[in-house]
Amino acid sequence: MKHLLAALLMMATPVLAEDGHDHDAPAHAFEIGGLDILHPWTNATDHGPALLFMELHNEGTAPVEILGARLDSGVEGQLVGFRMKGGEMGFETLPPIPVAPDRQLALAPDGLAIRFDGLQVALEEGHHWQVILMTSAGELEIDVMIEADDARQHSHAGHSH
Repeated sequence: MKHLLAALLMMATPVLAEDGHDHDAPAHAFEIGGLDILHPWTNATDHGPALLFMELHNEGTAPVEILGARLDSGVEGQLVGFRMKGGEMGFETLPPIPVAPDRQLALAPDGLAIRFDGLQVALEEGHHWQVILMTSAGELEIDVMIEADDARQHSHAGHSH
């Protein structure tokens, strides 16, 4: 697990300057403590688990740790990393991951995610899901887009902010 975390942190790249936001578009960008959260999404599912993905950009002056997430219902989401072990695909629970100033981190399929088990309701494509992201800078409610059950990226992938 230590090697997985080290490799993921080394892959974080400097943030590129970006111009303006489309303020008329549905909310898919959020901010807390200098950390920009862009395009949070998940796959549709009629049963758990659900994996939460997003782009994280630290525009602040201090590192911000990603701790996990939770729902108002009390269900908690754990930070996980994709792994292959003995020819089997799966996820391994990870400790908090810091995002350093001027760095970015992607939670994406076959990489990092926040995993929710024990969901009581289906997540339907085209709807939104309210999730509370937990960071060292505090908690932030984010609006998560529910994509197709086989989606591999947010429908706005490549859209700049």
